[in-house]
Amino acid sequence: MSNPMRYMSLLIVFAALCGCCRAVMAQEMPQLIVEVLTPSEYQVVQRNASDQGIVPVKIHCDQQITTAKARLTLMPGYKGADTDWTALVATDEPSVYAGNLTVAAGGWYELQIRAQPAGGEPVNVTVPHVGVGEVFICAGQSNAANYGEPLQRPDDDRVATYHAGIWRLGYDPQPGAAGEFGSPWPYLGDMLARSLQMPIGFDSVAIGGSHSSMWLPGAEGYQRLVTALQELGKGGARAVLWHQGESDVGGTTAQQDYDNLATTIQQLPQDAGWCPPWMVAQASFVPVEAAGEEGYDKVEAGMARVRRGQELLWEREVALQGPDTDDLRGPTYRCDQGGIWIHFSALGLRVHAERWFAMLWAQFYASQPLRLQSLATSTNE
Repeated sequence: MSNPMRYMSLLIVFAALCGCCRAVMAQEMPQLIVEVLTPSEYQVVQRNASDQGIVPVKIHCDQQITTAKARLTLMPGYKGADTDWTALVATDEPSVYAGNLTVAAGGWYELQIRAQPAGGEPVNVTVPHVGVGEVFICAGQSNAANYGEPLQRPDDDRVATYHAGIWRLGYDPQPGAAGEFGSPWPYLGDMLARSLQMPIGFDSVAIGGSHSSMWLPGAEGYQRLVTALQELGKGGARAVLWHQGESDVGGTTAQQDYDNLATTIQQLPQDAGWCPPWMVAQASFVPVEAAGEEGYDKVEAGMARVRRGQELLWEREVALQGPDTDDLRGPTYRCDQGGIWIHFSALGLRVHAERWFAMLWAQFYASQPLRLQSLATSTNE
C-alpha cells in the first residue's frame, strides 16, 4: 500500500476512535442539574427607600461548572425593568453559587439562570413570578387570622402569602395563621397591588383567642414573630399589622395592655435582629352574647380599658395608629360562629381591609397618587 493510502487509512481510524471517545465521554457525563435555592416562585422582596429591591440568588449544581450568571426579566403586563446578567460566585457551601440582583420595584419578574458545566452545553433554568414590592407581617387574634367567612381570594395575581419557607398566591386560609376560614388580607392585597402597581406579600402569624400576654417574650406568639422576622430577613417587611384586644376585655387594665405590647415591640429587635414599625388597631369588641354572667356593663368597661391601652401605644409613639373596627357590629359585619356575632362576615372582612388600606396609605404612601377610584362602602350603617 502506498504511503498516501496508508496515511488516509490511519486518519480514518483516528477519527473513528475520537468519535468513540466523545460518545463514551457523553455517556459518562450526565446532564448538569441546577437547583434554584432562592428566590422561589411568588416570592416578594420588600422594596427599599430607593424604590428598588435586592433579590438574593442562590443555586446548587450537581457537578463542576465554569461559570454561572443570573438576571431578572419583566414578565408581560407588569411594571418594572430588566436587569443585566450578574455573575454568581462560589460560596463556602459545596457546589453552591450565589449573588444579588438589584431591581426596580415591580413585577412579576422571571429569574433566568445560565450555568456552564466544565464539559458540555450550558444549562438554562427559570423561576417565574419573582417580585419586589411591599410585605407585611399580620399578627393578633382571630380577626387577624382565618376566622372570617367566607374564604377570600385576591383578584390580582400580584398578592402572595408566605409561611415556613414557602411562598404562594395569597388566597385564604393564610398558611401561617390559626383558623381555616377567611381573612381581610387578600382584599387588602388587591387594593395595595392595584394602587402601587407592584406585588404585595403577607406573612400572617395570628392566633385565635390569644391574650396579649401570649405575645410576651418567651410565649408562643412572640416566637412566631421572631421566626417571621428572621425568615424574612432584616428590612424584609414594611410593618407589623396588629389586630387584637377582645381576649383582654375580661380582666386587664389599660396600663397592663400597654405594657404587654410595648414590652414585645421593644424586645423584638434584640431577639430577632430587627423589627419594622407596628400599626396597632383599635380592637376590643365583644358582643352581648359573649358577656355571660359578668353583664354587658362590665364588658363595656373592659372594652374601654383595652381601647385606652391601644391609644397609649400611639400617644407614646411605641406604635403607629391602625384602624378602628369596634363599630363594625351585628350580622351586617359579623358572622355567627357558635351563636356569637364576633368574627367578620364577607362585608366585615371587606371593610376591615379598606380601613387598613386607608391607614397604611396615610402612614406610608400619601405622597404617591392613589389609583383606586374609591374606598367603597359606608362603614356606619
